[in-house]
Amino acid sequence: MRNHNTQKGTRIEISRYIPKLRLRYRIFLYAVTIICSGLALLHAALACLPDPVGIACYVLAALTLTASCYYITIHVRQDIREVIKPAIAANPYTHKATTDYRWRTMLFAVPGMVSNMIFAGFNGIIGLTSHSAWFGTLSAYYLLLSIMRLGVVRQERRIGAIRDAQEQMRRELSVYRRNSVLFIFMAIVLAGAVVLLLHAQGGKDYPGLTIYAVAAYTFYKIIMSTIQVIKVGKRKSPLLSITRRIGYIDACVSILTLQTAMFAAFGNGEEGLTRQMNGMTGVVVCLMVLGLGIQGICCAGKKGNAEKGGNRHGSYTCGGR
Repeated sequence: MRNHNTQKGTRIEISRYIPKLRLRYRIFLYAVTIICSGLALLHAALACLPDPVGIACYVLAALTLTASCYYITIHVRQDIREVIKPAIAANPYTHKATTDYRWRTMLFAVPGMVSNMIFAGFNGIIGLTSHSAWFGTLSAYYLLLSIMRLGVVRQERRIGAIRDAQEQMRRELSVYRRNSVLFIFMAIVLAGAVVLLLHAQGGKDYPGLTIYAVAAYTFYKIIMSTIQVIKVGKRKSPLLSITRRIGYIDACVSILTLQTAMFAAFGNGEEGLTRQMNGMTGVVVCLMVLGLGIQGICCAGKKGNAEKGGNRHGSYTCGGR
């Protein structure tokens, strides 16, 4: 608490020495920042300005960008505190989304479920029309993902209506066990995809600079899914745990597909190395999915036996650390 108060006092002391700007001056600052940053980038790429002018652009861009970031941060926080938070609290749906972790988890699972269905149908059509085993394998993978997410979302609505805690836990464990079995089938599907990669019959390829955007999104997805898996382990809910595990597996498979695209774009024809690296990563992903499936089945069995034995508050938690 003392450290928090010290940090807060430091922020207040710093803000005293930074002037407050009216809206017109902030807009002018942002415009200057854009101009200076644009000139600095242009000079860095084309060296089209005299050196003194280029250095001045770099310095001005750094100073104005720092100031702009400060004022944007301050006013965004102020808007969140004064405008956005009250508006969120006033609406029952947004208020529930921000305060109910379980409901928010299920809500965010819906877009992933819909996109998985679309990808399953899209890859299935391409696989049938082009007689491609690779697209057929992708279709099976996305189909399994959509089935798991659909099952979890449907069961959440039914389980939420149950008032008996023991019956609710029994239903959640049933969903957890079924999806853990599907993890094993998914490992088999992914093993088929790895075999195709080893025979240079699959992989993704992104045009132009889009691969960098895909890479950034993929790393963001794996980081956030890892954080959510760790966070949900503290809530002792098998349903939430299996939902986060599905997202984690989806992110790990995205790493594999990104790697195939990176080798396709920057491999320089080194087919032997490409097959070796794709094979190693694919085997790791398959073993991880298989291990999560087996561990989930064992966990559901142990937790179910504990529930039958009357140990409703046992220390063993599915999906926990």
